[in-house]
Amino acid sequence: MMIARLIVVWGLASAAAALAADQPFGVLDIALGASYARLARDLDFRDINAALAARKEGKLDLGKRGYGCMNREDPLADVGCVSHVEKLDGVETREIRLNFLEGRLQQFSVTAERQHYDAVIGYLRSRYGEPQTVAPSNTGDEPSVKWQDGTAQIMAYRGKDLVFVNFELAAYPDAVKRKRDGKSLQCG
Repeated sequence: MMIARLIVVWGLASAAAALAADQPFGVLDIALGASYARLARDLDFRDINAALAARKEGKLDLGKRGYGCMNREDPLADVGCVSHVEKLDGVETREIRLNFLEGRLQQFSVTAERQHYDAVIGYLRSRYGEPQTVAPSNTGDEPSVKWQDGTAQIMAYRGKDLVFVNFELAAYPDAVKRKRDGKSLQCG
């Protein structure tokens, strides 16, 4: 009976991992590669400068999910958005930061307090299966964990005070280089 249960659990975990492999990496309804236009609509983005100018009695209107956005001049993004109120299915986060380049979500990060490490990794594990463990590059640091496929990767680090999870498209470094070199991706 116990062996049958283990086989069922293994089968369900394998099916979940296979299903996750067909989905782009992301959290909640935020997926790498999503268009700025779709996420602006779905996440109710607000221009941070306009929100600051229009604020009344100290209350800032950052929409239903708290995302303030601004144009960026550096090569890492054309537009950056951040929310300090978004949660991962009830798991407290310090922030979720989104970076758009060439009209797509190319990179984003989730930061949470260290005590939420197991919950954050559990959330990702439930979506993408077991991660790879990555040995620390510095003596005394803790190992990180990584999920990777041919299009993107997720790296999760446990620091002294914070958990930092970075989501990045494999094409992101090339998009950054194009922007740094003053070249933009164009049709035709």
